[in-house]
Amino acid sequence: MARPLSLIAYAAFSSRSETAVQALLEQQLAAGAVAQAEAFQRLAQNAPTRPKGSVIWLNAGSPRAIASAIELFRRLKDERPDLSGILTTTLKSPLPHVLPDDLYMAHAPDERLSIVRRFLDHWAPNCLVWVGGAFRPALIEQVQARGIPSISCDAPDGAYALDIPQTIPGLRVAALGMFEHVFVGRAANAALWRRAGLSIDSIEVLGHLEEGGRAPTVNEAELDALSQEIGIRPAWFAAHITVGEINDVICAHKTALRRAHRLLLIISTDSNDAASQIEMYCAEIGLNAITRTSAAQISEAVQVLIVSNASEDGLWYRLAPVSFLGHSLTNSGGCDPYPAATFGSAIVHGPNVANHTSSYDRFLAASAARRIKAGTQLGEAITELLAPDTAALMASAAWQVCSEGAEVTDRVAELIHEILDLREGMPS
Repeated sequence: MARPLSLIAYAAFSSRSETAVQALLEQQLAAGAVAQAEAFQRLAQNAPTRPKGSVIWLNAGSPRAIASAIELFRRLKDERPDLSGILTTTLKSPLPHVLPDDLYMAHAPDERLSIVRRFLDHWAPNCLVWVGGAFRPALIEQVQARGIPSISCDAPDGAYALDIPQTIPGLRVAALGMFEHVFVGRAANAALWRRAGLSIDSIEVLGHLEEGGRAPTVNEAELDALSQEIGIRPAWFAAHITVGEINDVICAHKTALRRAHRLLLIISTDSNDAASQIEMYCAEIGLNAITRTSAAQISEAVQVLIVSNASEDGLWYRLAPVSFLGHSLTNSGGCDPYPAATFGSAIVHGPNVANHTSSYDRFLAASAARRIKAGTQLGEAITELLAPDTAALMASAAWQVCSEGAEVTDRVAELIHEILDLREGMPS
């Protein structure tokens, strides 16, 4: 097939020297507009050593696409422990994310052929998965030229747009036409890919690629023992509390105790210092607190159980029908809501969840979480949600959110495994 005229026209830009890009980045560095790491990444310089074995390249073109791509990599990694990946983004200021092992995140290389080729020479990816639009024609064309299989997946907030300043008639269709297989969020989007030249067999209308939850492991024997120990007492879990949230959480528990006198607070923190402060503060205000490490019995007299082992989070989410997720009343970015949701614990959180904005937005939109504006509202929120029907409705809605997109992720992962199996079997 002849090369589209739009790609030929665009090559007049992308084939220029990268000197102009270097000069612009130097100006931005001097002005403090970009960090040195971003400059290196956009120039495809000073990258970490390519891992041995298969490397999958994921690109996120929208904020929610980042979390979706990370979840996809986790799913792939479950069946391919030796798989490595690079996650690039065309976003100017991506929010921080917790990355799984063997996944490196970077800014996408700029649209100059010399830069793109340097990137591909270094990483030599076995497959490209483009999530959430904001397409880069030079990148995609070079991927096609090297015979690297390419997949596009719709994200909930993605757009079928090019991430370039130039306007060239026909370029978007030409860029889309270079993908081998696509997963679209709705049937109307399939028509655009058909116009780009993809066959019906190469287009699957399954829904958006969504982020998902990873349930913590649970020791079932330990869960049974704790269930027997706590009995039918109502309980709530304050997870990953910062020092700045201790006062609000303990005061909220005292408020909730007025209506539920047998209520148990399970409180976890990532800091030993914070655990000591919680124990001292409880003693000062007359609450009976014990630590998990003390091996003391969780008797009826115990009002607060202090835990510090994050690997046991699953136990407490299973035991507590309501969980307050910490790092959200202080300016700490929040913590991942999916573990609580996957175990059926109703979620309460503060306003500061910048590290997981899209996740919390999904739960809030589904009435699967309760957001409070300040710590003074926590006690009332916990009291309301301890009503069994209320907590059950929220937990059910949260589980629905967790389930959405699972079919898409499973199918995309299945196709990628097929591609990697074929490429790993090819002679080097």
